[in-house]
Parts: sequence; C-alpha cells; structure tokens
Amino acid sequence: MNASAPNIRLVPYPSKILAPVDFSEPSTDAMRTAAFLSERFGATLGVLHVTRPNRPGSHSAAEQVGLSFDTRREGRVNLTQLLERELPQTMQPTRIVADGVPFEKICHTAESWKAGLIVLSTRGHSGFKQVLIGSTAERVVRLAPCSVLVVRQRGKPVAGKPAEIEACRSILVAIDFSRTSIQALRQAVSLAKEFDARLTLLHVVESIRTELLVDTSQVQRELRRAAQLHLRALLNRTRNAWANSYSELRSGSPVNVISDSVTRCEADLLIVGSSTKSTLKDRLLGSVAERLVRLAPCSVWVVR
Repeated sequence: MNASAPNIRLVPYPSKILAPVDFSEPSTDAMRTAAFLSERFGATLGVLHVTRPNRPGSHSAAEQVGLSFDTRREGRVNLTQLLERELPQTMQPTRIVADGVPFEKICHTAESWKAGLIVLSTRGHSGFKQVLIGSTAERVVRLAPCSVLVVRQRGKPVAGKPAEIEACRSILVAIDFSRTSIQALRQAVSLAKEFDARLTLLHVVESIRTELLVDTSQVQRELRRAAQLHLRALLNRTRNAWANSYSELRSGSPVNVISDSVTRCEADLLIVGSSTKSTLKDRLLGSVAERLVRLAPCSVWVVR
C-alpha cells in the first residue's frame, strides 16, 4: 500500500463503444445498454457480429444441390434487421461482421477500431464447452485491450430499455489500493456523478491461510488497521470529487465478499480494475475480475 492516497481525477468517457451481438436476447439487451451509453456519453456505437467460417459439410443440404452458403452475408442481413428493430432510426451505428472465434474477433475488433469500451452480455448462444473452458465474456475480460462492461439483467428484459444502468442509483467499487483499482475508482466517481448515484468504496482484507500451527490473528488485526487508515484517506479524497461517497471494510475471500456486498449495498453496478498481466493462479482459476463476471448479481464494469 502507498503511504498516501492519490488525488481522485475524473476520467473521460469512451469515444467509441463496441457491442458484440449473437442475436440472443441477452446480447440484444446488452446492445440496448451500449446504445443508451453511446447517446449519454456522445460516443460512436459499433455493433459486431461474429460468424463461424464455412466448413465442408456444415451446410450439407445446400452443398448437395450445388448452392454455397455465405455466413457473413446471412450475418449482415440479420444484423440489419436487428438494428432496424431495436434501435431508433436516428441512430446509425457502425456495422461490423467478421468470421472467426467470437472472443478473439471481439478483442481484435476492439483494438483495430480503437474502442474505449466493450459492452456484452453474460450469456448468449453457447454450449457445455463454454462451461468447461470459460464463457466468451470471461475471455474478453481477460484479453480485451480496453474496459469491458458485462451486462447482467436481473429482471425480465423490456424491449427498447437498457438494463439497470439507466436507473443506476448505487455503485460499488472494489479497492485494493493497486494502480488498477485506483483507475477503477476514477471511473466509478465519473459514473456516480453522471448518474447521481451513491458510491461505496469496498476494501476486503483477505484472510491469512497457513498450514503452520501459528496464530495469525495479530497480523490480521494489523492488516485491517492499516487498510482502514488507507481507506479513510482515499474516501476523503473521493468526497472532494463526489460527496455522496461511503466506504466499507470487510474481511474474507475477495470474490465472495464483493459479491455479497453487491447485495448488501443494493448495487446496480460493480466496478473493478483488471491488469493485463496474469499469474499462474489467474490462468488456472480466473482472475478476480473474471470470477466476479461469473458470480456477481449485477452488471460488472471492468476497468483497464
């Protein structure tokens, strides 16, 4: 931890927002949220659909009568119909259709198109394989060159309405005093001011686990005392930018405590930082951000 908390500066909103769609209802709902945010922030909206490349035998009925099947053409037609049905005529997003593996193409397109934010859903058209090796959303969170908003709709989606983001009244930001979590805090303050939302800074003192027969309670108390001082200093600086800010200090497993705090705070949005670097443990189990995307009961904005 640093001896002094840094000043909290607001961050500019993304100038380009990318919304991948697979025509499922969750991805359509995420696209509506992306459209809402692009209007709110004055950003350019891009809508991406990734098709699977043609493989011999994948459309055997058409092949038997000598017809070719152009998945990209079909994707363009379906994308046009979706946009005409779901978005106002005044909104003309950039339309992108590409062949490939969804999470790879999403990340590649975000980089080449210079997106500042990717907005996607937690669920879409996927199978049992996704359960075993991780969802597209989790892989995008791990590899994306920019921030990612993973939309989780807690109620029944309503056509033409975004998720809880529009009516965002409570934001929870996870703080571990690292550089990336301070970036997440800056984003959280900006969004709290934009939506006039209550902001809660949460720090989790991770429980010490050891196989040795030693008493770690004193060390745990010292860690908590130090964290409390840092969190108080950070809250004071945060309140200079946004008065409706509060802090919470808890102990336990970060992922479990953060997920529980979302419910306790009735948060509409969870904001966390994520580094592009990963440890062996992250690669095996997934980073804290990836696991929160899977487990948190609200939408998650992963700041990079």
